Amino acid sequence: MRIASLTALGFAAATLLAHADDGSPIPFPDGYRQWHHHHSTVNMKGHAPEGNTGIQHVYADPRAVAGLRSGSFEDGATFVVDRFTYEEAPNSSLVQGKRKVIAVMVRDAARFSQTGGWGFQAFKGGDPSMRAVSDGGSACFSCHAPLGENNFLFTRGEKP
Repeated sequence: MRIASLTALGFAAATLLAHADDGSPIPFPDGYRQWHHHHSTVNMKGHAPEGNTGIQHVYADPRAVAGLRSGSFEDGATFVVDRFTYEEAPNSSLVQGKRKVIAVMVRDAARFSQTGGWGFQAFKGGDPSMRAVSDGGSACFSCHAPLGENNFLFTRGEKP
């Protein structure tokens, strides 16, 4: 069972890399919820940028996991941020609301040299036909740019 899962993950990562290398837009990350769940975060009201307020789950494909461990990301490494609204629930709890966006970050040092070697795309409401990034990722990268010492990532490496 584990071998089949790893094979499926490798196929998904190879599919994303193939699309990224051929000059086509960054594809919707089918199957990303089967990737490694790196962490979840709640960005509360007052978070900047305000549009990133919500519950977000960060997924990493096998190449991204290897990069988190080594500190060096090879082309094709892909992260997905699945962001949802949140609602306050009884007993001082937060619950996940509706999906806001599925954001994708793909490593390709040559193709995305203007944005730190990372390509960006987002799909509004998780709809593969609703692409949100139309500026080549420059708006996304403006928030990531100060994080150059961490490969332009907000997330940190794997814990041993």
